[in-house]
Amino acid sequence: MRLLFRLLSAVAMSCVTVYMSCSSGDEPEPFDCNTSDLAIQLVADNDPSECGTNNGSIQVSASGGQGPYQFKIGTSAYGNNATFSNLGGGSYNISVKDNRGCEKQLAAVVLTAPSGPVAGTPDISAQTDCLSPNGSVTANVTGGTPPYSYRIGSGSFGASATFSGLKAGNYVITVEDDADCTITINTTVTINTGVSYENDIKPILQANCVKSGCHDGNSGLPNWGVLSTVQANAQNIKLRTGNKTMPADIAPTGLPQNQIDLIACWVDEGAKNN
Repeated sequence: MRLLFRLLSAVAMSCVTVYMSCSSGDEPEPFDCNTSDLAIQLVADNDPSECGTNNGSIQVSASGGQGPYQFKIGTSAYGNNATFSNLGGGSYNISVKDNRGCEKQLAAVVLTAPSGPVAGTPDISAQTDCLSPNGSVTANVTGGTPPYSYRIGSGSFGASATFSGLKAGNYVITVEDDADCTITINTTVTINTGVSYENDIKPILQANCVKSGCHDGNSGLPNWGVLSTVQANAQNIKLRTGNKTMPADIAPTGLPQNQIDLIACWVDEGAKNN
């Protein structure tokens, strides 16, 4: 009898634990990263020892925000390592992300390859037209053995140091001199298109999402008719309209591409009340 009582008590406690774990608390409010004191610092940078040898390194550290931290270099994925090795000469952007998802980027770190080309600060023009991307980057290089050839991403090398018609985002420019020494320049094109919530985004949401059975505030889903709710979910709205899973009633066709682009521009510019 005593054994049976113990077994029944254990089962009852398990049920209580399961109930509490499934019903305790609401999801936390999104954290405003604009108020975060997250910071990233350069600890050490070591230039490559010779042209054509990728043995340079950069070490960083982070403070503030909420640990643990993750780090990335250029357009790579975030990881736990704060030291980046096997680097050639070039300009590198290193970022940190904390446990809340807040991000900070270190000012470009330039590694100089002896006797090879040296990267200066690139000239960058922001994307100012949402529907016809017009950002540009011009690489500035000295040293090494001219003439230089340039390429962006995985494209082909060419004589022009300027790349135009770019959307906002991160880009990698590779420069090769006449002695086949190469450097990479990591750069970011910013965005300032002036897409308006009131004039551009709100009409899209009202026509496609704020309706019965959807995001109208009466179906248990977030209310896309409330700006603060839209702002708190802006990244998810950009993701789902971009992959055409939202609005659900017209998936997988999705919104027209120009409307998808307008939403992305507005979110990338900070989801402003404008």
